[in-house]
Amino acid sequence: MSDEIKPDLWRFALGRWQDKAFEKTCLHLQDEYQVPVSLLLCGLWLAELGKQPDAKVGRRLAELAEQFEADYLRPLRAVRRKAGQDERLPEFKRQLQQVELEGERWLLTSLPMLCDTLLPAGKPVDPMGWLLVLIPETAQCEGLQNALGELVAP
Repeated sequence: MSDEIKPDLWRFALGRWQDKAFEKTCLHLQDEYQVPVSLLLCGLWLAELGKQPDAKVGRRLAELAEQFEADYLRPLRAVRRKAGQDERLPEFKRQLQQVELEGERWLLTSLPMLCDTLLPAGKPVDPMGWLLVLIPETAQCEGLQNALGELVAP
């Protein structure tokens, strides 16, 4: 994708995050099923762009997001949550939130680089198509299916 398009996923994410029900569902998927929120946002963004779901690209996106989550974001999140339980550390918690947000921003500006080969679908794309490609476990977990369904419901 061109350099002008790459930041669009970040802007898309910021816009979607304003919806508190959307945020709550994403955090539930993150905490309950260890689904990277960045992956959810990327799938919804690609569907909105009308990009044809692609299993190979989906695997690469999921691998990058999962690895970054495991290496950086989950450990940061755990420390931030622990700091949030200590009333002496509000500034430390705030700083950790900023670092975590910067990690999310990096990931959301990196994922589009893996999407250069995606073709336009030529018709509206069902967002669930992308979510099923990115999170294949959905087919085996009813709770995960229901939560993802909440994200794509009109």
